[in-house]
Amino acid sequence: KMADAIKVTVDPVELEVVSEPYVHMTFRGYAPVVDVSVAGATHMLYISSKSISVALEPLVEENGEKFSGLKLRVKKESEEKMAPYVVEKLG
Repeated sequence: KMADAIKVTVDPVELEVVSEPYVHMTFRGYAPVVDVSVAGATHMLYISSKSISVALEPLVEENGEKFSGLKLRVKKESEEKMAPYVVEKLG
């Protein structure tokens, strides 16, 4: 069974990325995701939005071009459906 996708809201969630990106089939076609661990449970995090991609890029570069092992705090900037993601590196 596939991990459930994590719904990012205005409440910050702390997570660790535990996979490299792969594609997941959605009703709109393939979408890029990574697996993340949140409080010991594994979820999928969609990484297709521009705001999350732009925030992740320097962190991935700094992490030796790897997503795995990144520890992040992620939230939405506001309640708006299209609000940008706010991504902070932990530790």
